[in-house]
Amino acid sequence: MNPILKVSLGIAKTKTFRGLLVLFLLYKSVFNAFTADLIVPKLVSHFTAGRMEGSFGTFSLFFGIEINDFRIYPGAPFDKTPLAEAEQIRLRYNLPLLLLGKIKISEIGLTGAKIQIEESLGKWNFVALTKPSSQPKEPEPIPEEKPPLTEINTYLPLQASAYIHFNSVDFQLKRDTGSLHSFSIQDLSLETELETNRFTSIPLDLSAVNQIDHVLLSLNSARPIPLDLDSKDLRLQQTIPMSLRFEWDRTVSPEMFLFTTDIGKDDILLEVKGKPVQLGLRLLSDIHYDNKLDKIGINQFDLRVLGQSWLNLTGSILELSSEKPKVNIVVEKSEMQLTSLQRSLDQLQGIVPEMKLSGDLSLEGTGIHGNFENAEAKLKVKASQLYLKMGKSKAHSIPSALIDLSSEISLSDTKILTAEKPIPYLKSLKVTPSHLEYNGASLAFQGEYLETKGLDFHVNVDKFQLGDYVSGLGGKLQMNLEVIGETFASLSIHSNAKIDGFRYQLDRSRSPSSLLGLSLDSVLFFDRPFGLSEIKISNLKLDQKTMTGNKALELDLKGDLRPGANLSANLQPLGLNVYTPNLLLVLPLVLKEKISPIQNLLGNQPKLKLNAKYLTSGSSKQFKADLGAELPGLEIKDLKLSADLSLSGANTDEIIIRTLKMNAFGGIFHLSTNGKLAKTGKPKPPLGPYFGNLDLEFGLTSATKQYLAKGLSFQGDLGLNLKIRDYDIGGEFHSKVPLISYNNQKCPGEQCQAYLLEEVIAKIPIQHNLARSHEDSLIVGDKSIFIKNYGRNHPPNLTIGQVLGTHPSIPNLPFEYVKKQKDTPGLTAFIEYKENYANIESLRSYSLDGLVLGKNLVFNLGNLDPKSMEFRGNFLIRDIDLKQLMAPKVRDKIDDGKLKADLNISVRDLSEPVANLDLFFSIFQIGRDFGKSALNVISPQNFLIDRITDSYSINKIDVSLSKGLVYADVYFNRSLLSLLINLEDGKISQQRMPLANFLKRAQSEIQTYQE
Repeated sequence: MNPILKVSLGIAKTKTFRGLLVLFLLYKSVFNAFTADLIVPKLVSHFTAGRMEGSFGTFSLFFGIEINDFRIYPGAPFDKTPLAEAEQIRLRYNLPLLLLGKIKISEIGLTGAKIQIEESLGKWNFVALTKPSSQPKEPEPIPEEKPPLTEINTYLPLQASAYIHFNSVDFQLKRDTGSLHSFSIQDLSLETELETNRFTSIPLDLSAVNQIDHVLLSLNSARPIPLDLDSKDLRLQQTIPMSLRFEWDRTVSPEMFLFTTDIGKDDILLEVKGKPVQLGLRLLSDIHYDNKLDKIGINQFDLRVLGQSWLNLTGSILELSSEKPKVNIVVEKSEMQLTSLQRSLDQLQGIVPEMKLSGDLSLEGTGIHGNFENAEAKLKVKASQLYLKMGKSKAHSIPSALIDLSSEISLSDTKILTAEKPIPYLKSLKVTPSHLEYNGASLAFQGEYLETKGLDFHVNVDKFQLGDYVSGLGGKLQMNLEVIGETFASLSIHSNAKIDGFRYQLDRSRSPSSLLGLSLDSVLFFDRPFGLSEIKISNLKLDQKTMTGNKALELDLKGDLRPGANLSANLQPLGLNVYTPNLLLVLPLVLKEKISPIQNLLGNQPKLKLNAKYLTSGSSKQFKADLGAELPGLEIKDLKLSADLSLSGANTDEIIIRTLKMNAFGGIFHLSTNGKLAKTGKPKPPLGPYFGNLDLEFGLTSATKQYLAKGLSFQGDLGLNLKIRDYDIGGEFHSKVPLISYNNQKCPGEQCQAYLLEEVIAKIPIQHNLARSHEDSLIVGDKSIFIKNYGRNHPPNLTIGQVLGTHPSIPNLPFEYVKKQKDTPGLTAFIEYKENYANIESLRSYSLDGLVLGKNLVFNLGNLDPKSMEFRGNFLIRDIDLKQLMAPKVRDKIDDGKLKADLNISVRDLSEPVANLDLFFSIFQIGRDFGKSALNVISPQNFLIDRITDSYSINKIDVSLSKGLVYADVYFNRSLLSLLINLEDGKISQQRMPLANFLKRAQSEIQTYQE
């Protein structure tokens, strides 16, 4: 027997062979054309609502399938018309080659295919292909967030190849609802080839292109494509070229590259709303690689609109296989006549968004020339009478524009980008004089950059309307800007700007127009590519003027700024000059209302000079400042403020005040504080969100008499020392003042007002609790309480030697308001401030040759809100001589001016003191003349009142005030003449007289004495 046959028979008898033979016979019994014709249509009908027709020419698990006369029908009501049909479908692959590390798809083919999508009564035929689900759909689980994939690992080395071929494919869409009725494309053809090198991963970025060895894409290369579109407003039925071929083969040397297109037509005819419309859009290209010349030639690249070449490129890439290929590409022709396009767009109203176009635009001259190491790129843009408006948006008008840029680049430059050279590949840039006119504004610019010399650019802006671009601002900007630098690491900025008719809006208030000027000289430093590290301002000047040219504001600034995590700023110095009357003319109403009340304090030309430093490090901040100011309104020429603060915490949890000092008037006035403010988390912090641990000192100190301001002169030592510890404020007010004088700077003269205080000695303790928000009233509004003394009196801690001044009603006449008594002061009192109220005891004042005593005086400050403040007091007035208030010529006519009286007063809610004032005034001794005047004030003059005054002498007068109404009783003594006239209860009463009437009568009566 033949040995080979003998071995074969031996193998055939083995169990392995017989098992493999059974598997092979089973595989062939299942995977064959007959079985596929029988089983596959049934499986389609079982798993879908549709049905399938067709005959299988090939049905193999390892090598693919082939179906002839294929049709698939959806379910009812679309079961009469196939959703898709094809003369032949081919899917051929070679699965066994996977064992050799190759993925090979021999062919994906589709021939004579027709796809029909149909919608009827809101239902689509492709939806009818699926069976309705009987089970409720469970909510999809929310996927866990994972980092995005950058590549897909195959682990095994693989190589892929594929071929896709579609021929004579038709697509049709029909709808019976909506604006689109039908759309069809016929005779589509597509051919694609793909071959890769071996790979173990597939990158999910553009680097995946490096794994492709050969790619081919060919679309409709044989013939134009018939298109048919029917909608409510648009009708198109035309055959249009749509051919494209792209091929890139890296398996040959040199590489092969080809790209050609013919897409669109110069004359596309449409029917829009029953009217014919002619459009035109076409892309013609022919780019291929010549192996012999080693050249990619751009024989044609022409983008055409309405037959016009908007962008016509020509050129080549030479010596492609060398290390330094040469490029020469230029825009030879560019004519964008937008006015012609607008005519076609006008006919498409309702189809395309509403727009208005006109003017001419050109890119002719733009291009690139050179090699990989040294190339020159040029951008040239010309525009004339360009206009664009989209719908109701803002219109864009460019009457004229010329942008001419040329640069030298090196694509082989692989140096790391630095602050000195932050732009990759750029060696030089030149801007020849260019300009742009836009919406009434003009922009002119020119300059150059050379890697070896640096940069020098100039920009000029004119007639730039700020209101068109910045909300809340208005005015016309003119600016010259110059940027110079040896490298990009240090740029010098020089700018001069003017804004004519400058306006701004704050809240709902708009400022009047003004003239604004700005000049700036600064240097920008960069420590990485375009990473700003420092700004040094050597000069910044800002001035604002009224429209008539009068100065309103001048600002001068020098300093530096370091941005970043550790921000630091340094102002050395900032100078500010304010011309207050003119500034008020250019401020919005909301600011004018705030500054007008303090205009007299500021004066006509206040000045300010500030040196400051600010530094952040993490969550901590430091601030240091020295401020000098001149306030002519207060006659302050040397106001100085020094501050050294530290703020820590992300929410400024702690403020440490190392130094906060202020002094003025040659050091006579001084104020200082130090300590810290902290957020402790305790409820109801007293100082905003903070608890305080502060020491505060305020004072006036001068060994000799010194003029301060506004007619005020001072000599002595007066001060207030306070310590703030959480809710408690403790301290002392002290005074050792020989002299305080004031005159209104109109002396001598009829309007002269002058006053003099001598020997003001005080030492008053202070204790205030910031935690008290509400407490019971400390005053008793009972008019029956008279002054009484019980126990011992405290020694006085406030004394005033005497108070002199001009007479209250007679010009140029001196008057003693408080009169010194030999070796004792004219005014003494004991004052103690504790528990948020001031208690004043033993008040004694010698005035008008008499004595005024005060007891039970309480001034309650509460929580420092005027609504919670109140005052109570009892006064004894003994033997004061009212004649001293009269002129000398009147005094001799008055027989008795002595007055004795008691006064009780209380007031609650000092925000409206008159309405909340309760007063009781009891006069139990008064001369006849003044008594008659008092009666005239209380009751109108008439014959009966005159007879009563002549018949009776006044025994007592009681006057009370409550809620703005005056109540008065005048009691009389009996005389011999009183037998003729009787008074009920011996008195005359006046009830509920308005306070205004009472004061008017009193003023009238006082004038009778002055006359």
